Amino acid sequence: MIPRLNIGFPLKRQWEYWFGTAYVAREGEYLLNHARTGIVMALRAALPKGGRVGVVAYNCHTVANAVVNAGCTPFFVDVTEDLMIDVESVPVDLDAIVVTNLFGIRNDISTIRKRLPKAIIIVDNAHGYGLPAEGDFTVYSINQGKFPALGEGGILRVNSEELRVKSLIDEQYAALPSYGFIAQVKLFISMLIKAIAYSPCFYWLTMKLKKSAKPDVHETVSMKRMAPGVSRLYKAALPEIPKMIEMQRKNAAKIDGAFYGDNAFMAIVRTDDPAALKAEFAKRGVETETHFKNAIIWAKQFGYVEGSCPKAEELTTKLVMIPTYTRI
Repeated sequence: MIPRLNIGFPLKRQWEYWFGTAYVAREGEYLLNHARTGIVMALRAALPKGGRVGVVAYNCHTVANAVVNAGCTPFFVDVTEDLMIDVESVPVDLDAIVVTNLFGIRNDISTIRKRLPKAIIIVDNAHGYGLPAEGDFTVYSINQGKFPALGEGGILRVNSEELRVKSLIDEQYAALPSYGFIAQVKLFISMLIKAIAYSPCFYWLTMKLKKSAKPDVHETVSMKRMAPGVSRLYKAALPEIPKMIEMQRKNAAKIDGAFYGDNAFMAIVRTDDPAALKAEFAKRGVETETHFKNAIIWAKQFGYVEGSCPKAEELTTKLVMIPTYTRI
């Protein structure tokens, strides 16, 4: 069975984790343990007294969780049929908005800026590696299961010159704990275990033993700097990423009726019968996923009112995601 996520940790990467050359952050760039850490840092710097922040309703709970942990209040906005933000659902008095480019599908930031000329815009490219750094801040993820699927890592880029000169981001970054040697060993072991569990040989057992998502997702965000080993993996992977994107696009284009983002992180198919489509691909030996199927359940824990984002509610039952990282 081809796993739905690309979670690998081959011997070459294991060597690079310990002995490779570390990536050096550029000006205005911060290497973190998760993209959500970057969202918290950006909001704390831009809105130190808190504020109301737009969040896509069809999304991972980690985004709303980051907003709350930054001392702000999430306001959920709807999506369009093609998974971009429904700009008409965005209140004009928001203090900030987290623009999630779901599955690498790029939103039109200029349109959102016209709607919110005074608001802070944080572009969430956790699915959108390869997309440009836009808005006032941009975050990326390189976690296992994302693209590129490397390890526990995220990147914050400060795009606004005005915000870059403020010391609040640097102060937060200086205060973040680093991974010590023991923490790096533990991370290495967890990455190796996850890679084995998501390998084609053992994936059937992983799915059989997998527990349902935790009902309570309102937790404190664990914030650290990027582990040195993950930084080394990132440096080594950079030359290969364009080739991987090209392969993913070619694979996605072969799937009838699919739509996908610039990096083709996953191919997405709309269907009235997700179970039948999933069964069809299972016969081909491909595991698929109804991604974010619990999005509304999660959102309710952050104050979401049922019916306020009807398209997001509909799409939680209509979309199936198909892996594109390997030839299918």
